[in-house]
Amino acid sequence: MALAVVLVVLLSVLVVAAVAWPFMRSGSAAEPAAPADPEEDQRREVREDLDRSLAAIREIETDHQAGHLSDEDFAALDAAERARAVELIRRLDELGTEREA
Repeated sequence: MALAVVLVVLLSVLVVAAVAWPFMRSGSAAEPAAPADPEEDQRREVREDLDRSLAAIREIETDHQAGHLSDEDFAALDAAERARAVELIRRLDELGTEREA
């Protein structure tokens, strides 16, 4: 019984260390941060939003196929999320492509 408790505590410490390790390393980076480019930051944010929207569309389709969404709910959610994705693509097009290095 005591061995099980020790193993659980040890495993917990290892999990916490594994999760905290990247955060501890990021603060000690020797490289200076790149200068902020507001346009690139905006493009990155829109691309991230688009990725989340496309993932939501896939999840909606999966939920419908699994029977978790009715046809009516699926149609409404799918149409709304696809409209959001189209808007994000339009915004990304307006922002243009990244500058060549």
